[in-house]
Amino acid sequence: MGTEVDWPRDRGWSWVVLVATMATCFLEMGVYKSFGIYINAYLEEFNTSVTVASLISGIFSVTFCFTALPLTAFGTDKFGCRPLVMFGGFALFLGYLLSSLATGIGVVMLAQGVIGAMGSAATHSPSIIILGRYFDKRRGFANGIAIAAGSLGGFATPIIFTKLMEEYSIRGALLLQSAILLNIVLAASFFRPTELTAKFANYDKMKNNRKKLNGNVKPEIIDEEFSNGSLLLGDTPNGVELNQEGNGFISNSLNSIERICIKEISTPRLSHLRKTAAIEHGDSASTASQFSSVHSLMSPSIADIHFASTVQQADDEKEASKKSCTSTFFKIMDIRMLKNKLVLLFTFIFCFGSVGTCLGMIFVAPLARDKNLTKDEIAITTALVSGSEFIFRIVLGFVADMNIVERYRIVQVSLFGTGAMLFLIPLLESFWHFTIFSVLYGFFSGPLISMYSPVCIDFVGIERFHRVMGILISFQGILLGAIGPAVGALRDLYGSYVQAYQLMASVTLLGATLFFFVPCLRKQVPTTETVIE
Repeated sequence: MGTEVDWPRDRGWSWVVLVATMATCFLEMGVYKSFGIYINAYLEEFNTSVTVASLISGIFSVTFCFTALPLTAFGTDKFGCRPLVMFGGFALFLGYLLSSLATGIGVVMLAQGVIGAMGSAATHSPSIIILGRYFDKRRGFANGIAIAAGSLGGFATPIIFTKLMEEYSIRGALLLQSAILLNIVLAASFFRPTELTAKFANYDKMKNNRKKLNGNVKPEIIDEEFSNGSLLLGDTPNGVELNQEGNGFISNSLNSIERICIKEISTPRLSHLRKTAAIEHGDSASTASQFSSVHSLMSPSIADIHFASTVQQADDEKEASKKSCTSTFFKIMDIRMLKNKLVLLFTFIFCFGSVGTCLGMIFVAPLARDKNLTKDEIAITTALVSGSEFIFRIVLGFVADMNIVERYRIVQVSLFGTGAMLFLIPLLESFWHFTIFSVLYGFFSGPLISMYSPVCIDFVGIERFHRVMGILISFQGILLGAIGPAVGALRDLYGSYVQAYQLMASVTLLGATLFFFVPCLRKQVPTTETVIE
């Protein structure tokens, strides 16, 4: 009878993986949060309209969402996390390298909007997934630290890139930025596959046990069996086993040796999760709460889809292995879930809220440029949004897990605050006005990004979580891809960003208002109801 064991977690090589994930998040998320700085640079370099320049962000949003979905659903299992992140780092390097050589804005759209988006998708999700495989008890802490590094990247990158532009021009800065992004490939090299880590851990254990062999078995046997992959945790070399006192070995046949197999799973053992949930809460609803606390500091990574779908597949591995990729894809993005009124409502809320929280940040730098702020002041203004978001995310993680108020109420208040801040755009005239705005905007815009995963779990339950996530990510990409260029068109039409920000504020406030319908719909569609079988 085989016994399943896992690789070492929360110790040893896990901390190396955490540092490497922090590096990938710092670099990849840093360039995304600096998109407004790049738009300003392209406006000056190519003398183009804001509408055309903003198309880059629209193309990026659509490409990222629809690339991240299949990569997370299939790519990580088929190719592994390390090759995907290496590919992502190289794609980002190539995208920014081509942007530095571009002779027109169309080349930048292809390089940064398509190739760069594919690189970001291949980098972000697999990095979070491999981190989750190496951490169990400290997963919430590890994810929080990794995503916090991304916020720090958003704080540092605008300032660094602006200084590089002053010293080497836009093309030189993009060239150096591409070289910096190539370090993602180096960081990804530390994403050792978990089965290999298990082998190393087992090999070290067996080498420590050599002294107990009392000369009955040659050390070369251990090396040979390890290289063949037959020596696993808990095994003894062929033909020997410990006696009851543990002070020697006796000959025996292989049939008497219990062979322990290592099964690679990307989440903690389900038995452990269920046992923990039962002890702490005692019901199925509390299982969602447990997962929510894990994700309370996480970014809206599509890795959540991988997490939830893997949990379900582990319940019936044989049945899942027989399903085709197409059926698996439609299970991740099951449009039929929109028949659930609560899911439909939250889809509108999430997409509308993303307009103000995501696009509002991107166009802060172009807005500051219109107000004649210096390049250094624009960089500081952009950086302060990420800095404020970083601090509030840490505080939010503790507040959300205290269960003082329901999580969706926190998101609702944050969306009202975000919409109100965006309506104050006409009042911004000086650098100090922008400084105060950036701090408050970062404060209010963070909760939707951090908490939409646990809120979604609270609404639909962990069992159907992965089905809804595919819908949310896809519709978000489509809407942001459409609204981004529309913001640029409104700026060119009216000569100001006021109307564009009023549009974003109105859509965001609409999303916040829709939260008032949640209690009513919860009575009609309980979380435990099986909507789609």
